[in-house]
Amino acid sequence: MSVVFPQYLWLLAAVPVLMLFWGVGLWHHWRMRRRFGDLTNLEEISRVSWAGHGWLRGGLFAASLVCMIVGLARPQLLSRDVRPVPRATDVIFMLDTSPSMFAKDMDPHRLGRAEHIIQQFILRKLPEDRYALVGFDYNGAILSYLTREPQTILVYFDYLNRTTEPGVGTNMGAALVSALRVIDADEQITPENRDRRRILVLISDGDDTIGQWEGPMNDVVRRQLKLYTFGLGTATGTVFPLELSPRGDVIRYAVSASGERLTSRAEATTLRELARRTSARFFRGEDDRQVEAGIEEILSSGRPVAGYQSDPIRRDLYFYFFAAAFVCMLAAALL
Repeated sequence: MSVVFPQYLWLLAAVPVLMLFWGVGLWHHWRMRRRFGDLTNLEEISRVSWAGHGWLRGGLFAASLVCMIVGLARPQLLSRDVRPVPRATDVIFMLDTSPSMFAKDMDPHRLGRAEHIIQQFILRKLPEDRYALVGFDYNGAILSYLTREPQTILVYFDYLNRTTEPGVGTNMGAALVSALRVIDADEQITPENRDRRRILVLISDGDDTIGQWEGPMNDVVRRQLKLYTFGLGTATGTVFPLELSPRGDVIRYAVSASGERLTSRAEATTLRELARRTSARFFRGEDDRQVEAGIEEILSSGRPVAGYQSDPIRRDLYFYFFAAAFVCMLAAALL
């Protein structure tokens, strides 16, 4: 235990002096009582206290004074709060930007729902976490390298939402290659970052249509990276545009050779396989509970502990001393 104002403790030296004066007063009181001789004759008109009554009251007053002085010194109990320090995590988002992602069977469309999922990750981000963004259709493009400032990623959302002619195709292999390039670039600049925890998150509404993902996927498995996937779209599906106006209005829909509008339905075979190979999980993007469960696993429950931090905690005890002083004072007054 420690005290904040130790100078007040010097007042404790006055307590024995006060008790000395109290004893002198009791001795004088005892002399006065002896003059009466037999005190039993006074019991009918006055309460006659027992011999130790005065010393008991004095002891209670002294204890009250000691407690008040110690309370003024503000005693504190020192303890330590040991808490785990979560390991910093790098998350590379791979976002499908093909035409079917502009289908409006989700609010406002599938791409908008994907952006909402990434925003939920940003809200749960720890200060030392870093995020990167890769966009892909037939090709993959690195939109943002690893950064602790996720606002950079939000800027690219506005750019993607203004796309007028989305690129055709869903090349998940190109997305994986671009994600690995993000990691390689970071390790070349800062080699000590090789020990950081890396997570890949792929968000798409369908299966791979190119078939080039086996090679990059083997590299992901070799590096022992986890690849979580989020699937978008509905089972019934809806039509999707090939060309949009700058305001987002549909100019031209995707059509078949016979002129009928094509419908895009949710497909998850490739997404499930990619997650399975890295011992990760697949989540349905339209289900808020599954999205929350995925974010919880990636950023909280599945995050390893880097170490433990011990912080000193000082707990004030002056309230208890003042309370004890009041009780002693009250008891002495009532005796």
